[in-house]
Amino acid sequence: MRVTVIPHVDEVRSEQLSRKTVIMIDVFRASSCIVTALAHGASSILPTATVAQARAHKNGRLSGGERFGIKVEGFDMGNSPSEYRSEKVRNRNIVMTTTNGTRALAKASRGQYVLISCFLNGTACATHAIELYRDILLLCAGTRGEFSLEDGMAAGFLLDILRKLNPSVQCDDLGLALIHSYHTCQNHLLESLSASQSGQRLIRRGLQQDIRDCLRRDQYPIVPRLDQTHIVL
Repeated sequence: MRVTVIPHVDEVRSEQLSRKTVIMIDVFRASSCIVTALAHGASSILPTATVAQARAHKNGRLSGGERFGIKVEGFDMGNSPSEYRSEKVRNRNIVMTTTNGTRALAKASRGQYVLISCFLNGTACATHAIELYRDILLLCAGTRGEFSLEDGMAAGFLLDILRKLNPSVQCDDLGLALIHSYHTCQNHLLESLSASQSGQRLIRRGLQQDIRDCLRRDQYPIVPRLDQTHIVL
């Protein structure tokens, strides 16, 4: 089993996705919100690439998302995990659009299996990916066409688990670098990722708690998956 890491969504090519298990990672904050919402009883999430598409598909759904880190005007929720822990998401369908994560999901949809992961569900997702017995592509969403440290660290976290579960797992050089980086930072993730560009943007907006909420390792033993157009468990 081979694992390939894509540093950000604009780097992925369609032919890389075929017959693969694709794991989309957007730690700050789409993946973390998706995992949190489904863990707290949401029925499904419809990801859309644009705000206009999200508005068009509201149809009784809760709406959530952001553009450039700011909650979309008129939406029920923004992109903070704490907003998706409330009772109001239980048994509800949600339509979501984000700057990077939902765009990454649109590209990931060409994979044979598409899973959503972050620090919150790393072990559950890695275990399920091993069971699917396909080569794996870790698709880091990144930020506006650039690599994001938090997504890379989560990829290193997942790779570390994958190799412990199956020592025969092979990964590319970027994957090896991210495993080593994760090992270096694993005992002070909050400090390290608060210093990242994405972390600093959240801090400037007063969203320090989002960083903490996104870095809780293995809080939810669930594996969201893209089922054609909707994300479900």
